Parts: sequence; structure tokens; C-alpha cells
Amino acid sequence: MWRMLGLFGGLTIGWWGLLWLVLPVSWQRISPSAILLLHLGPPMLLSVGIKLWAHLKEKRAQAEAQRQEALAQSERDGQREAARAQHMAALAERQRAVGCRWLWAAALPAKDEPAWLAETADGSYWQALDADDVEPGEALDALEPYLAEMLSSLYAEAPGAAWLPLYLETMPLVSGVEQLTRAKALKQAAAAEALGADCHVSGDCRFLPGSGPIADRVLQALQQDPELPGVVVVAADAPLAQQDDDEDWGAPDPALQAHRRWHGEPGMAVVAMVFLRDGLPVPQAMLAEEGADPYQPYWEKEFSGPAAGWGAVPASRQASLAQLPLLAVMAQSSSASLAQDKALQLARQLQPVLDNALVNAALLDYPFSPEEAKPDTRQAAGLAWLCHNSGQIDVGGVRLAAIATALSRHEVELHPIDEASNVVREWGDAGAATSMLLAATAVSHSARLQAPAVITQFHHDQVSLALARPPAEETMA
Repeated sequence: MWRMLGLFGGLTIGWWGLLWLVLPVSWQRISPSAILLLHLGPPMLLSVGIKLWAHLKEKRAQAEAQRQEALAQSERDGQREAARAQHMAALAERQRAVGCRWLWAAALPAKDEPAWLAETADGSYWQALDADDVEPGEALDALEPYLAEMLSSLYAEAPGAAWLPLYLETMPLVSGVEQLTRAKALKQAAAAEALGADCHVSGDCRFLPGSGPIADRVLQALQQDPELPGVVVVAADAPLAQQDDDEDWGAPDPALQAHRRWHGEPGMAVVAMVFLRDGLPVPQAMLAEEGADPYQPYWEKEFSGPAAGWGAVPASRQASLAQLPLLAVMAQSSSASLAQDKALQLARQLQPVLDNALVNAALLDYPFSPEEAKPDTRQAAGLAWLCHNSGQIDVGGVRLAAIATALSRHEVELHPIDEASNVVREWGDAGAATSMLLAATAVSHSARLQAPAVITQFHHDQVSLALARPPAEETMA
């Protein structure tokens, strides 16, 4: 108000000065009303015009500020959506998993045969070996009968597996060429026995890439070859057969005793697992059984691309693989270095590793923002079994206590001894087959209990945690 009065007063004085001192005006010829209007009208109109111009300028400035704010908000929203999409893509990559469709294991118990072997689920086959049947000598010679039995059982139940590549876990004390040559011969012999001598299959045998937990390496193998519909992974080793008889004589070796405290007494194991890629098309034989039209024209049928197809598996053999039960889904692992040997410090180190493993298995919510959190997806408390290789009782207590402490933070109510499998105490030192033995044990318990099982694997100065969980739904398209 005061600004308006000041503006009006200034314009009035200026206009009157201009009117009386500059402009030649004859006041005698103008009526009094015209003189009054001439003195007051222009200052009033000019004041209103200036005020209107200022108001319009302010409105334009406000509109421009709102437009700039809208552009900035749109840019922030775009950046947020891009960050959210990146977060979801990274989460989806972390939560890629692989389904185990068949499991076969033959292992030498360290003492008594585990009681849970009598309760395994369909598609999970375990065999307890006898130490008297293990002939000392070359590891491959001792393992060959069980490898042949495993391949024969697999090809008899699922003939299509004969066209899947055979991935081997490397035995460090055996020549790699000899391992592949022996495995290829056993594969072709088992295929000829199960499918007939006139049925030719490729003797594709390779070493499983990488090291560490099995699920990560299987996903890596499937990613490297997108046309593979699945793989057969085999791990076998026989430290007992390679044991030197002279070890039982003379003074005990302190290094050997320390090794056996952490890894167990020498044993033997053969473990095989079949993994199929998610999203494989339903075989035509199964579609015919479900009532599909067998006379549907070829050009009207839907075919998936080569990356999602059955590869070299013949159409007549695809159903044998597709009908295998999905025992468990194995998630990617989380790893960390071990720098502490005390239970509390080790538990603190294990906690983020366990959290990451739960997120990888989709058992723990990992939202982009707090408002998107979904507490209902937190299923960590449902863990029902623990599989680990913490070592013998006299050395593994700290590790086991740290695992139990880390699990208790997620309110996991499982007994770390009664509801756990310590492969060191159950099966002893399985050598190169230890990682597969841990995975197979977790898959068997997950399928048996229909609940998630956690795998804790210690290897030198590293610890890895992964989970095997029941499938939410069949992944076969």
C-alpha cells in the first residue's frame, strides 16, 4: 500500500511539474472539471499501468520458476527411475538361481551312517559306502565303479541327460587329460548300455569353470554357453584310496593332524547333480499328453529362440528331462575373507555375508527406498537346516558359534547341532568333492523338509554362504 501511494505521489508531482513548467497549456480555455481530470487522470492511469506491468512480470517470473522447478523435478524423477531400474536390474542379476533336478551321491561315512539318509525325497539318491570296499591305489580306479553306476542310473531314469555336457570338478592330484578321457569313456559306455549301441551321443566332458560354491559356477557355465539346456555336474575324489600306508607308522605329522582336524579323516565321495536352465519350452510329447492339437500347422506353432531351446537333446528325449522333479533352487553365494578367530568378531563378519546370501535367495527384502519395503517377503526365519564344514569339535566350535549367532539375528530357530550337517564329521575329507557334497546335502534337506537350507563353506581364509530353497513354482515354461 505505501509503495503504491509513494508511486502515485511521485508520478503526480512529476506530471504536475511537466504540466505547469514544460507543456504550453492555456488554462483559461479549459473547464475546471477538465483541469481536475488532466491533473489526476494521467498519474492514476500511469500508476495502474506500472502496477499491472509489475504484476504481470511477477507472474511470468513465477511461471518460469515453476517451469524450471518442474524440469528439475522431472530430471530428478528420471534420475530416480534410472537408479531404481539399475537397482532392480542388479537385484535380478543377484537373484538368478539354478534348479537342481536330480541328485546322486555315494560317500563313505566318517563313523555311522547319517539317520536322515532314510528320509530323502524322490529324485535324491544317496549311498553309504563301506571302507573295506575302497582299494588303495589310484583315485580314478577306486572311483570308476561308482561313476559308472551313477551314469547308468541317470541315463536309465532320464535318457535325455546323455546329450547334456558332463562338467567335472578337478582332482588336483590326477592328470586332467586322464580325468576327461576316463569320464568320456564312462559316459559313452553308460549311454550305450541305457540307450542302445546304435544311439550315438557326444562325449562332451569339460571341467567346471571357476572355484567355490557350485551354484555360482553352474550359472557361469550356462551363461558362457547360452544354447545349453542344462548340465550334469560330477565331483569325485578318494583321499582314502590315495592315503599312504606309512602314515600309520612312526611319529604323527603335526601338519597332517591339523589338516584332519579341519577337514576330517580321509574319505571318498562321488556326487552328481543335474541342473536345467529356467524357461525351457515344454516338449512336444508333453504337450500331446496335455491335449494339444497334433495337427496344428507348423507355421502356427510357437518356437523359442536357440538360447531358450533344448539344444542337442532330441525331441523324443526332452520329456525325460522335463519330467524330473525340481528338488531345490540354489541361489548365488556371498563370500568374505576371514580375519578373526573369535566367535563374536567372526559372527560380526558373517552377518553381512548372511544378509547378502538371504537377499540372493529372495528370502530377505532389499528395497530401493524405505517406502518400497515389503516386510512380508522376509522369510529368513524359515531356515530349517544348516550345512557346513566347520571342522572337528575341538577346532570348529568357534565357527559354529559364530554361525549360530549370525542366524539368531534373523530369529532363525534351528539347533546348530541337532538340525545341522557337518560334512567333516559325517563324511570326512572328500577332497575335491567337498563343495558338491555340501551342496547335495543342502538340496536333500531342503527337498526333504520343504524349507530353505543354508550352506556355510569354509575354505582357507574365505567363507561362503549360500541357500538352497524349495521352488516357489515350476520354472518349466
